[in-house]
Amino acid sequence: MYIETTSASYLSGYDPSNTSGEVVANLLSYRAFSGTNTISTGTLTLLEWQVTRDVTLGQPNQFDYFDFVYRDSADNNLVFGTRALNQLDNNEEVNFLYRYGFTGFDVATAWTFSTDNDLRQYQAARTDSLSTSTTNLPFDADAVRQRSDVSLSEGNPWSGLFLVKTNASDYILGVKAIGFSQAGEEGQEVVRGHIGGFVPTAVVPLPGTFALIATGLGFLGFSARRGNKA
Repeated sequence: MYIETTSASYLSGYDPSNTSGEVVANLLSYRAFSGTNTISTGTLTLLEWQVTRDVTLGQPNQFDYFDFVYRDSADNNLVFGTRALNQLDNNEEVNFLYRYGFTGFDVATAWTFSTDNDLRQYQAARTDSLSTSTTNLPFDADAVRQRSDVSLSEGNPWSGLFLVKTNASDYILGVKAIGFSQAGEEGQEVVRGHIGGFVPTAVVPLPGTFALIATGLGFLGFSARRGNKA
C-alpha cells in the first residue's frame, strides 16, 4: 500500500526564505493505493503548529524547527510533522531529525516537498542512534529517526515536511518532542539536541498497517515492535 498527495494548501508567503513560501501546509489530500487500485482517500488537516527559532547546533542561532500536528480524515488519527531550516552558510548540517513520545504507538513515516530547496527523507527507523549505518541500529520504542542532510552550504536549506503517523487520537505539549543531530560525516563536530513540542497521547486501534507517501516519492512503514528499514 502507498499514499500520494493529490492536493495541498499552504499558509502562503509565511516565510519568504523559502522560495515558494510553502512552509506551513494546512491541508494535504491523498489517495492510498494497493498496486494500481485506489483503496482509500483522506485529508490531513492542520490542528496546531509552532516554530522554534535560532536553535543552536554546533554554532549559535543556526536552525529553525517547525512543528505540526494533523488529523487524518480517514481514521481520525494523528500525523506529526517537522520541517527544519538551516539559516547560516557555515558547513553545519542536520543529518537526522527525530520525533519522540511514541512508546506504545504504531508509526509510519513519509515526507513531502514543494521546491528544489526542500530535501527528502533518505531513511527512517525507530532508533535514537547517531550512527549513519543502515543496519543493526539499536531499537528505541520512544523515538522515530528520519534521515536527511539539511545544509544551506550544500544547497539544501529546508527539509521537506517530514511526517510521522500514529494510532493516536490526541496530543499534548511535551518537553522532548523534536530532536536533531549532526553526524560528523564531513569532519564537523558530532552534536545533538532536542526541543519541546507536540507528542501523542491516547492509543486507538488501527486495522492492518499504514504508510504515507509524498507526491512522486517513496515511503517507509514500520511496526511498533521492530526497527525495519527500507
